[in-house]
Amino acid sequence: MTQPHTPGTLSVQLYTFRDAYAADPAGTIARVAGMGFKYIEPFGIGNHGLSNADKVGRAKELRALLDANGLQAPTAHTAAPMGENAEAVLDAIEALGTTMPVISWPGEVPGFERNVMDTKDGTERFADALSEASGHARSRGLSLGYHNHWWEWSQFEGQYAYDLLLSRVSPDVFVEMDTYWAHTGGQDMPALIRRLGNRVKALHLKDGPATPEADQTPLGTGKVDYAAAIAAAPAARWHVLEMDRTAGDVFAEVGQSAQTLIDQGVSSWQ
Repeated sequence: MTQPHTPGTLSVQLYTFRDAYAADPAGTIARVAGMGFKYIEPFGIGNHGLSNADKVGRAKELRALLDANGLQAPTAHTAAPMGENAEAVLDAIEALGTTMPVISWPGEVPGFERNVMDTKDGTERFADALSEASGHARSRGLSLGYHNHWWEWSQFEGQYAYDLLLSRVSPDVFVEMDTYWAHTGGQDMPALIRRLGNRVKALHLKDGPATPEADQTPLGTGKVDYAAAIAAAPAARWHVLEMDRTAGDVFAEVGQSAQTLIDQGVSSWQ
């Protein structure tokens, strides 16, 4: 008999509401909580462009808003804790209450840019840098993850850059699988998730035409088989909704996606 799939816990990437948040941080956080969310995934935490004092200060300000609205941030997109600012980045992550910081793209790691995985050497250097950052995170009891886009699937001698990255980087680095971007990158995304197994701790769930610049749409209205992704990742507790861009009302569309997952019994607010 097939064992029932334990529902994942819903969260939402704050980047989805970045315009509203920039205009009204407190009102936006309150609105997200009012939708039913208990968890949120902030972005830009510990940004290397900020002074060390501001890294921590801004994290504390956001934490106060979350606390006031009954929200927690177990995951967050953060700068990599490396170099002379490593301790300040870690202080910011801890101030937010996050235990699973995620590197959302290579530019969060000092010395790297989006095109780093265009070459084998670049991919290997990036993997080593992530391993170093993961070691710093572990020193504070934190678990570091990596979030993909669509550009990690260059090939070198028949091997994808993404596979090389994960084979070389410390096994302590977990995977936050962006299901939409993996599909956009031409991958059999459910098969990829199954192959990675328990290393996948969080899913980014979104839908749409699966092209880099197109507007995204509520779950079930595009080309991405989100249900197959969820079924392939029973160990991934966190079901993080995100929309990079949409032509509609982003709050309404995220709410629609959340309700779809709840109605299907695959996700819950807790």
